[in-house]
Amino acid sequence: MRKIFLLFVFIFLVCKKQFAQDSTINKDDSLALNDLMGLLHAADRPSSYVSINAGIGNRLFSQRNNAINSKQTSTSTLIYSPSVGYYHKSGVSLSAGVNLLNDPAKGFTASQFSISPAFDLLGNKYVSAGISYARYFVNDKYSVYASPVQDDWYAYINYKKTWLEPGIAAGYSSGKFTEIFSFKLPLTGIVLTDTGVYKIKSFSMIASLKHDFEWYEIFGKKDGIVFTPSLQLNLSSDSTKSVSHTVQRTQLRNLRVKRRLPKLQGKNSFEAQSLGLNLDINYSIGHFIMEPQLYLDYYLPQTDEKRFTTVFAFSIGYIF
Repeated sequence: MRKIFLLFVFIFLVCKKQFAQDSTINKDDSLALNDLMGLLHAADRPSSYVSINAGIGNRLFSQRNNAINSKQTSTSTLIYSPSVGYYHKSGVSLSAGVNLLNDPAKGFTASQFSISPAFDLLGNKYVSAGISYARYFVNDKYSVYASPVQDDWYAYINYKKTWLEPGIAAGYSSGKFTEIFSFKLPLTGIVLTDTGVYKIKSFSMIASLKHDFEWYEIFGKKDGIVFTPSLQLNLSSDSTKSVSHTVQRTQLRNLRVKRRLPKLQGKNSFEAQSLGLNLDINYSIGHFIMEPQLYLDYYLPQTDEKRFTTVFAFSIGYIF
């Protein structure tokens, strides 16, 4: 994590130094930069393009919804996420990816696949908005590194005419996961193994404030950076329902473990759940794009678990 923080600091200092310089740019010099700025700010008319990306991080649940990502259990295992996407100039896009990881039991393997259609409103001077759906296909339902979310909906809208851009987003995530536990019955000493199947549902709303800092011609005439810090308040309601068990329910009373999703247990009414800070840097040079992301989350309700959650990702892409 220390290296990730140092990377953010280094890039920010470089950007700050270049801010005082002339920030004009000939947008015809770089197709990638033109498309990037158009997609992020809808100020220009973007072109249709294909993007190939290679990413690394610990993000499991959702590509866009940090409110649900903040509830994942922290893991030291790195997840490699190659993906490909087609982005039409109308705002319609379709992307697909796979999560690869080094499983201690199975070695280097694919834990899940995903496909995501989306629509983002482009060309509007006042608001940016969009809606997306992601379907996750879990390869190993027993793996602790597979997302319990299989269906993920997300929609957002931001007002762009103020220096601090207010926004609101809504997400709905649902899925099914399996957990296996062994436990010993008191007095008898008999060891039982239970396989439990659970369904989860999570509805979230996110209120946010953000600002885009832009710098052009940092190392040459064909590059640029967009740095976007965003503060957000996450409100949500969640439920985790037991579907089936392989041992009797009376025996399950002897099962005392910290489950895989401690922040998604039982049923929680709609309330403020966490405060978050999202840091996103998008650096473009020619047709290459580099994007480090860091999300820091502080859990608000009473809990015995760690309140801080860190979700990070780093990706490199090529568009053509």
